[in-house]
Amino acid sequence: MALVKNKKSFISAVSTIVGADMGIQDLLFPKARPRNTKLIEYDYATIEGASADYHSFAETAKVVEKDGKSVIILAPLNFNESISKDEIYANASKFGENEYGDGTIDAVTESALNGVAKLSLRALIGTKRAIYQALTTHKIAGGYKGKDGAEDIVFNTPAANIKVLTNTAPELYWDNASATPLDNLYAAYESMIVKPTMAVMNSALYSYFYDNAQIRTADNTSSGLKKNYTLNEGRNAEGDFFKAGTVQYKDMMLDIYVERGTYKDSAGTDTQFLTDGFVVLASRGNGTTEFGGIPVAKQGEGVVNISAEFDVQEIVTQNPPVHELVHRTAPLPLLKNGNAFYSMKVTA
Repeated sequence: MALVKNKKSFISAVSTIVGADMGIQDLLFPKARPRNTKLIEYDYATIEGASADYHSFAETAKVVEKDGKSVIILAPLNFNESISKDEIYANASKFGENEYGDGTIDAVTESALNGVAKLSLRALIGTKRAIYQALTTHKIAGGYKGKDGAEDIVFNTPAANIKVLTNTAPELYWDNASATPLDNLYAAYESMIVKPTMAVMNSALYSYFYDNAQIRTADNTSSGLKKNYTLNEGRNAEGDFFKAGTVQYKDMMLDIYVERGTYKDSAGTDTQFLTDGFVVLASRGNGTTEFGGIPVAKQGEGVVNISAEFDVQEIVTQNPPVHELVHRTAPLPLLKNGNAFYSMKVTA
């Protein structure tokens, strides 16, 4: 007996009940229209003078010349998880069959929706982790499944666009009261070919930034803030990702964003999406989230790749006996123009 009576309505309901703060994706990696192909093709900006180790796609992508442009071909990430009918029914009994009034869904459907929604949330968290890994390291570790196993997806970003402070003047770590974070940001800004419009850091790093002498002073304004940093007083205090303020320093203007979201790792430990000590500089229009085709078995057609952000398929087989709901999605956060991204490690 099928659990999903109307697939379109079921998928829509899953989208409604899943919640995750994907602000960084909305800001820098907007979703592109899903494709029905297994591989993602995109143009990339040629970066002159990048070091060989960072300017290599040999293990993770194919670079071809097409219509006079360099085109990258990459396999997207693959999130493919399932929940069994037995688990759905077991959870349904916990809800109780009689607590739903007229016009509401039954307990089994409610359990199926919640189960698939958890799988969808795991995929969202995986995508957000990949975004921040790409921003801080300019690659996604193990994101590509090749003939030799898991390989890194390495983006075409100049080697010089990853910087680790030396903890000696003028590159003191930001947890040092004598640090000069605005000078460090300005040095990165000046070195970038595509000038950034924002910097993103986690809440722990932002506390050092906010308390620094280059940001705060007793001789200016009632709030104690210098004119080169203006707080965003209208921000949403409940969001995990928010614009905290704006820096105006020399000829540089940067919106400062804070990411305070966490996820539980395999050991159940709360872990920051944006690793401690990293600040990333970027601008809109240079990244995107692509979605590859999702393989779905269709009667009479075999396996076809459909164009969708995610899909839920009900699998029923007799030998061996299987009845489960499968959630699949194939996202790929892309640093399309590597010149527009810069990562700086500013604490130990």
